[in-house]
This record gives sequence, C-alpha cells and structure tokens, in this order.
Amino acid sequence: MSTCPITHRRRAVLQQIRRGLLLAVLSLGTLRPHAAYAHGQALPFAFWGNFPTAAARCQRVLAFAATRCANRVWKVHTDCFNALLDGKACPTSSIGDLVQRAHLDSLNIIDLLCTSPEAQALGFLLKYEAQTDMNNFCSAVESALVSVVYGPVLEGSFVRLTDDRTRTCVEAMQRATSKFWRFAVRARLHALDRIVRNNVTPSDKQALIDASSLAVEDLGARIQKRLDAVCPTADFTSTYHHDEAALLQLVGQRADCLAAAVYVQGAIFCPTPVCGNGMQEAGEQCDDGNRVDGDGCSSQCTVEKTSTATLRVE
Repeated sequence: MSTCPITHRRRAVLQQIRRGLLLAVLSLGTLRPHAAYAHGQALPFAFWGNFPTAAARCQRVLAFAATRCANRVWKVHTDCFNALLDGKACPTSSIGDLVQRAHLDSLNIIDLLCTSPEAQALGFLLKYEAQTDMNNFCSAVESALVSVVYGPVLEGSFVRLTDDRTRTCVEAMQRATSKFWRFAVRARLHALDRIVRNNVTPSDKQALIDASSLAVEDLGARIQKRLDAVCPTADFTSTYHHDEAALLQLVGQRADCLAAAVYVQGAIFCPTPVCGNGMQEAGEQCDDGNRVDGDGCSSQCTVEKTSTATLRVE
C-alpha cells in the first residue's frame, strides 16, 4: 500500500527537476548571445542526413518546437501592437508572461518527445543542447521580427505614428512579414526534412536546397509587389529607411537561422549581423534601420532609453 504514495512523490520530484532544467535552459537562452549555438561545429552537409527513424522523428520535433515557439511569440507581439493601434493598452508584463509560456511549452515538447541519444545522433552532445539552441532561436526571431516591423516607430514606451500613411505601411509590413516568414520556414523545413529521413546524394541535397531558395525568392518578389501597392516605395523608405526588397530578404533569412540552430548541418547559415540594416540581430540591443544617435537606438545599435511598463501610441 505504500508504493503508490512513493510513486506519486517520485513523480512530483521528477516533474520539479524537469521544470527546473527547462527554466535553466530558458534563462540561459536569455543571457547568452543568440549567435552562440550550443551544438558547436556543424556536420558537413555531404554526410548529414539519412538518420535512424527515431533520430529523424526527434529532428522533426526540434524543428516543430522551434517554429511553434517563434510563431506564438510573434503573434503575441502583433496582437499587442494591433491592440495599441485600436487605442487599447498593452502592458509589457503580460507580453513577458505569454512569451515565457511559449518558450516553456516548446521546451517541454522536446523534453517529452526526444531523448539524449536521439539528439546525439543529430549532432548535439545532449538533449539539453538542442533545447538551448531552440530557445535561443525563438528569442532571436522575436527580436528580429519585432524590430524589422515596428522598430522605426518605437520610441521608448511609445509607438509614434506620424500620419496615416505611416500606419498603413506598418500594418502592411506586419502582414507581409507574417506571411513571408512562415512560407520561408516551411520551404526550408520541407527540403531539410527530406534529407533527414532519406538517403539523398550530395548533389540532390543541394538541388533540394536550391529549389527551396527559388521558392522563397519567388514569393518574396510577389509579396514585395503587393506591399508596394499598399505602401508606395517613397512612403516605405520614409518609414523604414530601407527599401522593401532589403527588409523582406532579412525576414526570409530567419528561416536560414532556424536551419542553423536546430539542424546541425553546414550548408545553411544565419547571416552575419549588420548594425543599421533595420533588423535586431545577434549582439545588438536594437536596430531601427539607421546609424544615427539620439533617436533611442544609437549608431552602435545599443538602446539609449529604457521603456516603461506599458506601451502606448502617440
């Protein structure tokens, strides 16, 4: 009769340990530079793939958890800014709680559906490394997409929309970013997951990657045309300090950052950060699209002002 309480206590202790480890991964991801991958050296692309069934399943879990986290976090921010534009409040404390929940849920998915031997077969030392890289990727996407869409109109705790044309461009850029980011990720995942589970020759591997790149470029060109129809080039460059093609390319490259973070292969890389390109990347505290001091984001992409607990529209 005593085994049941002991089992329950043991299960409770194990759950506490697991939650503690997940929180440790979560905190580590917020402290370390997003460019630092826990998995270290990537595997040569020619020899990467054709994994055992269990490892291939774990690879799909890692990719799913990472994209799920990023999509949920991005929705949290777009919902917040949409509320602001409708004249409603959006406390940053509530954003933080929802973002942390998204991270923890994705970390739990990996914890429950992957094992350390499976992660090791994929190029990670331990499952903990895979969780850390997923967590870092999700945080990096959050910073990147928020900055590329809303960075130029954020000033401290305020969203400054100087006129209706600026608002139209920001709303159009948000829709374009959401659609393009999700398509680019799906295109990369489709190519990489085929290589993960099949015996594919090096030339065919590259052909799959090239096909996904062409698909992303094609959609990017079409989205750019639609964006230009709503927000003319002059209005867009006035708001974002860059043209549509340059910023959409940065959005599409977030899919490459996913490939570099949770697929331990050496063919697809996260682009090198560039201060002033309009997207907050690894090592940057902000990036509002220019190299001008005194506007809240310095010429070195460091924050010049601190924000308060609630965002507002002016």
